[in-house]
Amino acid sequence: YYKHEEPAKLASAFITNLFAFPKLPPPSSANPSPPSPTLAQFIAYSLHCTCLHLSVTFAALFLLNRLKGHFPAACGLSSHRLFISAFMIASKIIRDNTYSNKSWCVVGQGMFSLREINQIEREMCAYLEWVLTVPKEELEVFEAEPKKEYG
Repeated sequence: YYKHEEPAKLASAFITNLFAFPKLPPPSSANPSPPSPTLAQFIAYSLHCTCLHLSVTFAALFLLNRLKGHFPAACGLSSHRLFISAFMIASKIIRDNTYSNKSWCVVGQGMFSLREINQIEREMCAYLEWVLTVPKEELEVFEAEPKKEYG
């Protein structure tokens, strides 16, 4: 877990519960042969690889919660895809100097091609109706909920 076990497991439990996802994603066209990591392992590697502040992770969860608010019946097959898109967008809205989408392919452990990364970013922005800001006050209140429920 690269010393990120607690936040990775918290985020994984939150996402899995919110969207009723399976523990492992279906194989991707980018790299179909190796087995996929669990969501918690995937998140831990993402935190390790990017060295982003934990607030970015909570901002990503905030965006996913907002997405669920727009689409209450939403559920799916790939929590990994949903996490990486929200994490990428949260990073871009919080930090001035962020990673390129090509770098997000590395963060995604080769599970997604550059084309897929570009696509999931556009899709997530559209699903969120381009309301991508995460007000600090709302984030502080929101952070307490997953910590209490899953921490």
